[in-house]
Order: sequence, then structure tokens, then C-alpha cells
Amino acid sequence: MGSYGGSLYAPEIGSLALGHLLNAGIVIALAAAAASLAEHPSTAAILVLAFTVGTWVLSFVAAFQGGAWEEIASYTPSEMLQAFRRGLVRLDLVLAAFAFIAASLVLAAIWMRLGVSVRRRATESVAILCAAAVLAFVLSFVRPSWDVSENERNSFGDSEAAILSKITAPLRVEAHLAPEDPRRFDLEKQTLSKLRRTMPNVTVEYVSGSATGLFEQASEHYGEIWYDLGGKRVVGRATTTDGVLDAIYELAGIAAPREGEAGHRGHPLAVQPTGALPLFYVMWPLAVIGLGLFFQRRRLA
Repeated sequence: MGSYGGSLYAPEIGSLALGHLLNAGIVIALAAAAASLAEHPSTAAILVLAFTVGTWVLSFVAAFQGGAWEEIASYTPSEMLQAFRRGLVRLDLVLAAFAFIAASLVLAAIWMRLGVSVRRRATESVAILCAAAVLAFVLSFVRPSWDVSENERNSFGDSEAAILSKITAPLRVEAHLAPEDPRRFDLEKQTLSKLRRTMPNVTVEYVSGSATGLFEQASEHYGEIWYDLGGKRVVGRATTTDGVLDAIYELAGIAAPREGEAGHRGHPLAVQPTGALPLFYVMWPLAVIGLGLFFQRRRLA
């Protein structure tokens, strides 16, 4: 990587490794709980598959409904991993993952005690699940997070963050955009996700009647983004970061900060990839053909 002019950023790699480690722990703990509950391995596999499909359905519902559903879906393994991939380490996700792992392992330990009656094990299991649900609800209010990405893609600039953090009035954003509308993706990833980390009280609600928004384009309100800050409202259609922040500054009666220095410019490829052509077009195909002939000969022997 370094010989080709590339770059690796250790904190961002560490965030990715932590996300996969927590995801692996969740899978292992869930498998242990399912294996102890089921009488046959195939039944345990079906239970784990049902849990996985359930998280996908939850993410699908959250894409339509937004709000509380979106907040709940952010704690599913797949969505949790996405945050770590972006270099965002959220304390609530880490603690929630540990709570789920601990609850699953305790549940597995309860059902491994064969000498205990089924009724008692079921009662203890319900108690563990209720305690885990209450703990997960409490952990959802934990707000500390760390942006360890090299280009700080999860954060606003210092001047913008300093101004937004001083706005204490609750902000409610209502976006009339369909889940598959590219503008909604830009609005969420580029601005609203940063806004939730910066301002103390932000609520986002998406309103749409279909998944694509294809048949809503004729509606006069489709594409509108309403901002409500302490009872004051304003509407806009811009999904860019500048457009959203200008609307918030207008409602708060604050002058926009001056533009700061340019952000991280990345690492341009400054080294010629010598040896790439013979490696990928000669050595790699020959290695694949050689392995194929080797295993084919072993099968026929």
C-alpha cells in the first residue's frame, strides 16, 4: 500500500476493527443463545436467521417511517457496523453491543442448566430480556461520540460546531423525501447525521407516500424541508450542508460564520504502480489455473 503511494490512518482502521469485533461478538453470543434454546442445530440456525431477517425488516420500516424507528434501527448489527466504517465511534453503540452480548450469553447459560425446571428457566429468561430492554433504553440517551476519520467526515468545522452547540432550543426537521430519493441520502449523510452530534436536541422526521417518490413529484410539497426551532418555522428545498445551516442560522437569528480553511484534501496517488500489469494479468491468472489443475488432479486420483 505504501509503496504505491497510498495511506492508512490508524484511528480509522481501529474504528473499523472495533465495529467488526463487536459484530462478531453479537453473532457468537446470539448463536450460543439459540443453540442452548433449540434442541437441534438446524432449529438454532433458523432462529438466528429469523433474528437477522427481523433486523432487515426493521431497517426497511425505519427507511419509510424515520423518527423513533430510525433510532431503533441504528442499533441493529448492520447499521451499527456502518457507523464504525465511517470512522464514527459512538459510546451508546459500544455499550449497547456489550449489553446484548452479555444478555445473550446469560440466556445461553440459563438454558444449559438441564436440572432446572423449564418454568424457572423461562421466568429467568424473561427477567433477563426485560432488564436488557431497560438497559438498552437507558443507553440510547448516551450521547458521547468520537469522529476518528482522517477527513472528519462526521463533523462540522470548528466554527460551525461552536455556533450550533450554543443553540439550546429544540430543532425539528421535517423532510418530504422518499427513502430512495438521492437527495434524502445526501441530506442525511452529509448534514443531519452531523447535526445530531452537534446540537443538543434534534428531531428528524421523513414524510413520504412511496419508496421512490416517483408519483409524488407532482405534489407541491414534495421536496420541502421544514425547520422548526423553538416555535419558529421556515421551509427550504436545499439538501446541501450550506442550505440547511443557513436555514438554522436564520431561525436562530445568528450570522453565518466566515468560511474557514479547506478541509482534508486526501492523499493523491503520487507513485506509479510498477509491477501491476504482470501481477494481475500474468502471475495471478497462472496461479488460478495452476490451483485449478492441482485440485482437479487430486479429485481424479
